[in-house]
Amino acid sequence: MRIIITSDLHYNVARSRGPTEAIAREICSTGGDVLLFVGDSASTDLSVLDQVLGLFESFKGVKLLVAGNHELWTIGGADSLAKYEREVAESCRRNGVHYLDESPIRLGDIGFVGNVGWYDFSFRPAAMRIPLRFYRHKVAPGAAACFEKHRHLLAEDADVPPAAREVTSRWMDGERVRLPMGDVEFTQALACKLRRHLEEIEAQVERIIVGLHHLPFAELVPRTIIPNWAFAGGFLGSELFGETLLEFPKISHVFCGHSHREMTCRKGHLFCKSIGSTYRAKQYEVLDM
Repeated sequence: MRIIITSDLHYNVARSRGPTEAIAREICSTGGDVLLFVGDSASTDLSVLDQVLGLFESFKGVKLLVAGNHELWTIGGADSLAKYEREVAESCRRNGVHYLDESPIRLGDIGFVGNVGWYDFSFRPAAMRIPLRFYRHKVAPGAAACFEKHRHLLAEDADVPPAAREVTSRWMDGERVRLPMGDVEFTQALACKLRRHLEEIEAQVERIIVGLHHLPFAELVPRTIIPNWAFAGGFLGSELFGETLLEFPKISHVFCGHSHREMTCRKGHLFCKSIGSTYRAKQYEVLDM
């Protein structure tokens, strides 16, 4: 079985459209048995998801997809959970794509499981000493000082080091994602769903491939000395997903996106890879089994 995995096509972004079209032609020409998209194919406008999946219409194998955080982005305070659970699923059905966030799938003796994943701030860089409340509001201290709605985070600021006040980045999920629960609760719910899907298919297959948009292990978080980028590490994934994956010995490979950096690691019986597509350069992995 030839499995092709790609991520972060961001077809809604102008500078990503040409590279996405080029990689679609290459993947369809190369061919394979399974094509797995691991998130951030589109964003607020899901008609773009229809467009990008249409680029792969000539791929003859089975197509699978997990959502990315950008697929949960909304405008005007719409419900991100409804978009995740219903609207992305409907787009997948329209385009003949199996939505792994909804259910796992068995292909021969291989099971495919996955979902968007999320973050509970367990990957935040401790050395920066930025208090947790800033991560919960998805704004660094330097940015909080610039926005009226976030200045309350600095009302009691004795715990904010001087260097942290120079960090000015924001995580835009804070403006675009509207969930009926907190990030930690959402992470826990998704980890429970991942476990449930793994348990559902485990006895039916010899091997399991997992796709997650967010990162399950700290070893996949890119290292950087740039403070604004380092702050973003807190939003790249959760160790809870890694702990869950390690409990299932039939999982051989885990593929993710989100970080825009190609990285690999081995954790116990798992080979893990973040695909590494950027906005201008799209990547894919080929796995022959």
